[in-house]
Amino acid sequence: MNRVYTIFAELLKLCPRYQFERTTERYRGNRYVKTFTAWQQYITVLYSQITHKDSLRDIETGLAGKSDRLYHLGLSGIHRSTLSDANAKRDYRIFEDMFYHLLIRCRDLTPKHRFRFRNPLYTIDATVIDLCLSVFPWARFRKTKGAIKMHCLYDHSGPFRPF
Repeated sequence: MNRVYTIFAELLKLCPRYQFERTTERYRGNRYVKTFTAWQQYITVLYSQITHKDSLRDIETGLAGKSDRLYHLGLSGIHRSTLSDANAKRDYRIFEDMFYHLLIRCRDLTPKHRFRFRNPLYTIDATVIDLCLSVFPWARFRKTKGAIKMHCLYDHSGPFRPF
């Protein structure tokens, strides 16, 4: 029988559940929790990152639209208040440790030789960050909108090389 996995399921396979549960136990992340576990929060946050959700309401609405598939992920209906409480009260070090675990795993999969260009290679990127005009009146760029433009310079020679 052929098995078809979604991209989301493939991403979840990168993070071993036993490793996540061990990290959760170390920081006691599921203490006093009745329904919304740290693993469910991880799945929700991963979904929000992949789909570029901006707010708790947006996350809740997006997951409600896929309510028939949530059961297979181990989720039930997610509410804004539950997600907000979990984000506020659960220890961030659970997710930080999982990030570093995945970073080490990704580094092990990359080739050991370093690829180098003869000349330095840089990329410049720019993005607009929306701001509230009542808090930042100096950021007006339209009649009713405020924003700033952020420019980033990426160095492609490596992550920790100083300029």
